[in-house]
Amino acid sequence: MNSTSRFLARSRGGPFAAGLAALALWGCASHPPPAAAPMQGMPPAPDMQAAPRPAAPITQPVAPAPAAPVAVPVPVPVPAPSGPLPVAEARRAFVADMAGRGLDAARVGALLDQAKYSETVARLVLPPSSPTVRSWPRYRARFIESRRIKEGVAFQEEHARDLARAEARYGVPVSIIVSIIGVETFYGRVTGNFRVIDALATLAFNYPAQARSDRSAFFREQLAQFLVWCQETGTDPLAVKGSYAGAMGLPQFMPGSLRQFAVDGNGDGRIDLLASPADAIASVANFLVEHGWQRDQPVFLPIGLPGDPAALVDGGLKPTLDWPRLQAAGARAPKVAGMSDAWMQWPLAVIDLYDGATGTTEYRVAAPNFFALTEYNRSYFYATSVTDLAVELERRNRVASRVGQLNTPVDK
Repeated sequence: MNSTSRFLARSRGGPFAAGLAALALWGCASHPPPAAAPMQGMPPAPDMQAAPRPAAPITQPVAPAPAAPVAVPVPVPVPAPSGPLPVAEARRAFVADMAGRGLDAARVGALLDQAKYSETVARLVLPPSSPTVRSWPRYRARFIESRRIKEGVAFQEEHARDLARAEARYGVPVSIIVSIIGVETFYGRVTGNFRVIDALATLAFNYPAQARSDRSAFFREQLAQFLVWCQETGTDPLAVKGSYAGAMGLPQFMPGSLRQFAVDGNGDGRIDLLASPADAIASVANFLVEHGWQRDQPVFLPIGLPGDPAALVDGGLKPTLDWPRLQAAGARAPKVAGMSDAWMQWPLAVIDLYDGATGTTEYRVAAPNFFALTEYNRSYFYATSVTDLAVELERRNRVASRVGQLNTPVDK
């Protein structure tokens, strides 16, 4: 789970190829199925989603699980400075801000003294030193592959009860929840081995000057959220591990998202996004709902687009089109049996998935739920890969179900 940049798939040329596979997530509530801040970490490599992880339990006590999700109020964020601050001045301002949030200034200063600058972290937030070809097929192949699909089916079977509970409560399909956890951390196998305090302090006070933009204010706020969370939960700030950007647990939540959107999925009175898949599952679903996920709606629509839909793409993170405009541009309504026309009232968007290797583009029509996924990671490639993996998981589960029925003995 990672996503601080607007890594958008941009494009020119090529056919629309969503077809009925895209419609497979229409009302996926037939199977049980995210969470983090609008920026869940740092951007992945150009064609691969990064997914490091914490080793210490990410645990947060909460009141006994009520009927509604438990969300801890988030303090007022650190005001963004007008420009980069000298390290010493930035640290003094940070310590003063933390004292204003109720933390002991001396303790915060001592923790910053123990945080270590990480040259690796500073390097990983930078774009590649040599230009790379942005390729949707290559990016997609990282996640829609046999092992991730097989492990996803196994994860779904193992946690079927928790997934069913989350889907019923939040309206997020099982396959989408499983897919996000699969893309973020390979179902919890790769959650990161950087000390979170080192990663966040490095990016808060020594954000690389050669970066395209200064993100230090964002990471100072995430460091503040992390230290507040550690105090609230009695967690040792020096023991928690996560991604190179400070994202934690199976769903790779940044500290601000952990405090605001993580929920207790198993009702044990605490939130643990590393050791409790139930908490991770419910938290992913809660995050998506809090960012606009609509129950029983698909991610993509199988609308036939005109021959060159490039002019319909704005590359943004909100749907800005509607059906009348698409129809006026030459789009054709889907012909799918049993499909209602409710979608004609939704805000829509045309997204472009560019393959730099061939110079071609795949276009799809995105429904509002697509943009709930981009709140998890602001990338067209990411949100589409999550959806395509979910579609594949749905297909495999349907096949397995049919095989199971065929192999079930019939009483005579």
